[in-house]
Amino acid sequence: MISLREWEAEDQPATRRLLIRAFGQPDEADLVEALRAEGAVILELVAEAEQQVAGHILYSRLTIDPSEGSAQVAALAPLAVDPDFQRRGVGGALIHMSLPMLAHAGVDAVFVLGDAAYYSRFGFSSELAATLQSPFPPGDHFMAMELSPGSIEGCHGKVCYARAFDL
Repeated sequence: MISLREWEAEDQPATRRLLIRAFGQPDEADLVEALRAEGAVILELVAEAEQQVAGHILYSRLTIDPSEGSAQVAALAPLAVDPDFQRRGVGGALIHMSLPMLAHAGVDAVFVLGDAAYYSRFGFSSELAATLQSPFPPGDHFMAMELSPGSIEGCHGKVCYARAFDL
């Protein structure tokens, strides 16, 4: 059985191990720690299974420059699932649980860089992000989802990630 909850400071060692194991190197673990140190984290959740941290998701502060309106936006990065627990719905559960929590916290839209086939299942769209200038090479891998309908539709400007991303 999988349980989901907000990340707590005592989860740091297990979360770091999970991120290194899931990505095969420490870059994402270092990014998460830098986002925490910067104070850029909006929401961070873990999934537990078999008495261990099996999954992790983090959302951080994001801005659009120049600001068009007052939309509050976030970046989903990273999402990680321990290889032993992949293909069991852990990542999907983390996304499904976190999006309403973000909306409740006042976040209007979320951006993600990732596999379009995977993230589109949750409502992310590269078309919605197409009018914005991404710091990443063009492609369908840069996607957005509105949690508040119309909050970023037709928005123009540069998407600016937290400093920890070093973009």
